[in-house]
Amino acid sequence: MTRDYDSGVDDALRLSAEAARIVLESGGETYRAEDVMSAVASSLGALEPEAFATPTGFMASCDDEYGRGRAVIRRIRKHQLNLDKIARVNALARDAVAGRLDRDGIERELCAIDALGAYPRPLPDLGAAFVTGFFCLLFGGAWNDALVSAGIGLVIGKITSALGSMKLSVFFSNIIGGAFAATVAIGAAAVGVAGDTDAMIIGSIMLLVPGVLIVNAIRDLIAGDLVAGIARAADAFISAAGISIGVGLALQLALLFPGLAP
Repeated sequence: MTRDYDSGVDDALRLSAEAARIVLESGGETYRAEDVMSAVASSLGALEPEAFATPTGFMASCDDEYGRGRAVIRRIRKHQLNLDKIARVNALARDAVAGRLDRDGIERELCAIDALGAYPRPLPDLGAAFVTGFFCLLFGGAWNDALVSAGIGLVIGKITSALGSMKLSVFFSNIIGGAFAATVAIGAAAVGVAGDTDAMIIGSIMLLVPGVLIVNAIRDLIAGDLVAGIARAADAFISAAGISIGVGLALQLALLFPGLAP
């Protein structure tokens, strides 16, 4: 009987760690990952569940009925924003606490959530085009500028997706994306297709700006999760630096050609 109970505690820790891993890999906040882990572990009978999460990994522990501790460490090696996964894990945690899911149900649901891929292919492309085009309008660009910016965003989305599949650092991806955005915007203005280079560049690079990362960093710092908050803030700063370097390189190269200088 003790062996069966031990197995149950181990399963509780394993499944709760999987839930927290999915949240962190999908771009969720560290407090959310810790809360999900504690909720799932408690619903499965684990005692005194504790979790400490950072953007790159987390530690979780719990006790059995005899006070013996269990612990697990998970390394987070990939990050891909997917709000659908985060929402579904949150719903799973609520159902587990309410008793609507048992151990097998939680495991099946976690496997189904983890198997979810990225959003269907046309949606990211259309989203990238709409975001960059409308940001260009927001920053004072005309409709022809917005169309060019939308085309740039469409291509940048494909570039960053391809580089991400190659496991290239986001820093270098942002350098390439920023340089591409500035180069195309300068070229479009030079041939007369569009006129407002600044609006096109700003609108296009908004696709690369780590907005969710910055918000999560502020949220973690306010909540007192200093390690996670500082780590996210540093990651956001490095990402923004990559964008600046890419755009700056393209602008400096354009200055070498008097006809292209914005």
